[in-house]
Amino acid sequence: MSDNKKIIDFDEQKLKYENVFSIPIVQYQTTNTEEMNKELKEIILKKEKENPTTSKSNQGGWQSEGDFFRWGGESIEKLYNLFWKLIESSTKKLEFVQTIPMDFHIYGWANVNRKGHSNIAHIHPMSTWSGTYYVDSGDHELDDNKCGLFEAFNPNLSHLTAFFPGLLPGEHLIKPKTGLMNLFPSYLRHGVRTYYGDNPRICVAINASMKIKAP
Repeated sequence: MSDNKKIIDFDEQKLKYENVFSIPIVQYQTTNTEEMNKELKEIILKKEKENPTTSKSNQGGWQSEGDFFRWGGESIEKLYNLFWKLIESSTKKLEFVQTIPMDFHIYGWANVNRKGHSNIAHIHPMSTWSGTYYVDSGDHELDDNKCGLFEAFNPNLSHLTAFFPGLLPGEHLIKPKTGLMNLFPSYLRHGVRTYYGDNPRICVAINASMKIKAP
């Protein structure tokens, strides 16, 4: 069967190859956000001193309630508008909703991680998109084993053992960077590896739910 002469004509150009059930992960590196980041950092660290942490996915560190966008202030409004644009633009990339008018409800919370802190793997039920904005990535120059990488896990677990076992990726890693935004489906299990920097890492996380606009 390995003799090519015995194979009926085969034209690779006729192959129809599709990747289906793919998972969108969006990254956007903002620019000219230094002043906004400075103001956000001051606001968040002040809130951290004044309020106890919530306890959700965070292993150590500080996490605010989900009322971040109601704190008020120009810098928070600017970040809200950035997230809105990111979600709107990313949603337009999804072919199945391109012709459907959509509206979004966004809420967010602030996170501060210091040396030894992490976030266990989790999902965000009852939301469509989830995302993160890095106000200050802390000690960004640390190597990948120490810098607190964001990790998203492949939900197609059956593929990992049945289709090219051991060769398909089980996770996708993103290195935090100040000004970086990322966005992903809320059903995607994700977490944050342990951060070993001396300077605090500050970010704002969001959930966004979508609904069809009323006519």
